[in-house]
Formats: sequence, structure tokens, C-alpha cells
Amino acid sequence: MNKKLLFILLLAFAGLANALEPKAGEEYDRIEPAPPVGTGDQVDVLEFFMYTCPHCNHLEPSLEAWRKNLPANVHFQPVPAMFGGVANLHAKTYFALQAIGEADRLHEAFFKEIHEKKNRLGNRQAIEKFLADQGVDLDKFRQAFDSFAVQTKANRAAALMRRYGVRAVPTLVVDGRYRVKNGPQVLQVTDALIQRTLQERKQKDH
Repeated sequence: MNKKLLFILLLAFAGLANALEPKAGEEYDRIEPAPPVGTGDQVDVLEFFMYTCPHCNHLEPSLEAWRKNLPANVHFQPVPAMFGGVANLHAKTYFALQAIGEADRLHEAFFKEIHEKKNRLGNRQAIEKFLADQGVDLDKFRQAFDSFAVQTKANRAAALMRRYGVRAVPTLVVDGRYRVKNGPQVLQVTDALIQRTLQERKQKDH
């Protein structure tokens, strides 16, 4: 581990840590059974979301701004929730768009289509019409949507939800160890838990 880099990263989060010390059971839950404390300086953060969720839509602008300012050692990954029905349809759509390099471009537009234009995108025909209007190659999308690789990603998303006890969205998971409760300080709590993860690793090395 690059201990100098780790020390710098700890300092970068120190101001927030002093201002906010999240409490288990209030701002976050510990995931059980907890994985072993990791090594290195990369911290993974997963966001479980659903396009039809109004809370996810409300969080998205703040989340996007927060993502842009993350340090290089924090790896952020959105994970569409698999709650059945239209949620599973949208999850596979996300993974198919990811496979053809369109997920990032259309992520915000997908939210806006549902919540601002009131188009639920509740079936594949409606989704494909929306995607065509956005300039997506439908042949590539269909091939990806029906692929084994996309189904595998969807299955993995469902497995991660079970592993981390995700029962509502939006839910952020830090380092596979902390499940952040949604609330007005969700991103500040996530930052503090990232810092705690780095501190735990530092203590483990000594």
C-alpha cells in the first residue's frame, strides 16, 4: 500500500469526519456478515437505484455533482434494483445501454422521461421508442438486451441486493460493509464512511 497516498486521502476527508460522525442504526447499518477489512486505497461505493423511484430522481442531481468530485481512489457504481416487474425491465435496459456505451449519456434523460414527461416507460416498446428518439442504435440495443452477459449482470444485481440487505432505494453501500440510510445527509454520511474505511485499513496495517 502507498501509505503516503493513504495519509493524504485521510486528510482530505478529515474536515468532514470532524463535522459528522454517523451512528450505526441511525444514519447507516452495518452489513452482516461483514467482509474482512480490505487492503489498498480503493473504496467501492454502490448506489442501488430505480428509475421510477421519486427519491432516486430527487437525489440524482446532488449525486451527480458529488460523483464528479470524488477522489480517484473511490470507485462509484450505480446498480439498478431488481424488485420485479418494471424495475427488472429497467435494470436490464440499463445494463444493455451500458454494454453499448450509452448508459452514462442517457441516465439523466431516463429519469427525466419518467418523472418530468410522465412517460413511465413501462414496456419494451415504449423504451425502444424513447431510445430511438435519443439516437440509440436499436439493433445493438436489442442484441445486448437479450444477451447472456446482460442477464448475468441482472442476476448479479439481484444477488448483491440480497447480500447487502437492500430493501428500498436509493441505497448506497460503502466497501460492502456499510449500508447508508437515505436522508438529507446521505452523501455526507457516505463520505464519512469512506474515511472510516480508510482508517480501518490503516489500523489493520499497523
